[in-house]
Amino acid sequence: MKSGVILRGIGGFYDVLSGGEVFRCRARGRFRRLGISPMVGDRVRFQPETEISEGIMEEILPRRNAMKRPAVSNVDHLAVVLAAVDPKPDLFLVDKLLITAERTQISPLLVFNKTDLAGSEEEMAFRAEYDRTGYPIHSISGKFNIGMGELSQALQGITVLAGQSGVGKSSIINKLRPDAHLETGVLSEKIKRGKNTTRRVELISLPGGGMIADTPGFSRMDLLELDPAHLAGYYPEFRACRTECQFQGCLHMAEPGCAIRRGVEEGKIPSGRYGRYRKLIEEIRENRRDTW
Repeated sequence: MKSGVILRGIGGFYDVLSGGEVFRCRARGRFRRLGISPMVGDRVRFQPETEISEGIMEEILPRRNAMKRPAVSNVDHLAVVLAAVDPKPDLFLVDKLLITAERTQISPLLVFNKTDLAGSEEEMAFRAEYDRTGYPIHSISGKFNIGMGELSQALQGITVLAGQSGVGKSSIINKLRPDAHLETGVLSEKIKRGKNTTRRVELISLPGGGMIADTPGFSRMDLLELDPAHLAGYYPEFRACRTECQFQGCLHMAEPGCAIRRGVEEGKIPSGRYGRYRKLIEEIRENRRDTW
């Protein structure tokens, strides 16, 4: 029996990396009966194929975490990629991805791509929004190989790249692993939105020893099932202030004696991040009204 990690699933078969080799396996029928679906990133035990039988996946080891979109398990880092320009950064989507990382206990990092197309003002504005989170920020140009060495060193274990279409995720992987030959898209000149070129999730081994997953780009992400009372806990820059709020269970919206709102007024918390927090609270509240 061998052990390894699932790289991709193709038509009921799974490619499993073990000891530097890739083995193709089918999953045991009992997984389906138990309602268990193998995922990219799963650590598994399997019997390799022989001359008379195909490879068989026998066991899926317990997962440390699992993302639904994309469907990847045992993720170490969520690298949130945005472009300095074209497409225009969707910071509301960035915030939702960071919340997803916090909820699933995945270490987030921010990748500010296409710096060759922007001036220092755009990067400074972005850092002003996110420096106080404490998350690592990598300013790169995938096209001109700027900052790629430092980014490569940071991507240990399993990393998922996520972000809008057209921000350069596939191009980044092609720089980190030139023989990957991932298809890259072009921006629509009319709407400045990227074409989605990634159609399935797979792990790609990197020279530094980690593995990275490209994901289909998307323009929206819902977190409407969240409890509003828990939302502020997913914002690292809020944590130093929220314990000083006058009322337990403060939602940091209009309550008197709110330390978060005071932190915004005093410049300790970026007003943009706080404004998008309020917007998400309202979205969740509206969804609950519609549900009930």
